[in-house]
Amino acid sequence: MRAIGTLAGVRTGTVAATTSLLLAGGLYGATSAAALDGCSTIRGASVCWSSGTDTFTVKDTAVDGATVRVSYTVDLADKDVTGRCTTGTTDGVKTVRCRVGGLPEGKAVVWSVSTWKDGRLVQQGPTQYHTS
Repeated sequence: MRAIGTLAGVRTGTVAATTSLLLAGGLYGATSAAALDGCSTIRGASVCWSSGTDTFTVKDTAVDGATVRVSYTVDLADKDVTGRCTTGTTDGVKTVRCRVGGLPEGKAVVWSVSTWKDGRLVQQGPTQYHTS
């Protein structure tokens, strides 16, 4: 796994948690399962997922001292991958790319973008559902 920026990824055996996320995503307006790539934008931040490279592009678009974070779960049946990628605290516009390596083709990637300041959640975007 190679990351530019801050990437934390851990494997867990939480198939039930991912299944719940997938079901919740369907109930609360997550994007279509047929979507391979996609972006989500909230005030001061945007994140895009690229299935071709299994990479998140995380952009801090505001000079406000907030951190932009994407949190994700990849459904790998018996061993899920969960993690997050952040821009780090910055007082300027910044872009980082975080690669989630070793994903088999066609696996569900459930993610959302959020902004944080002084350890507190500022804004949370909608749950996104794409494939690797």
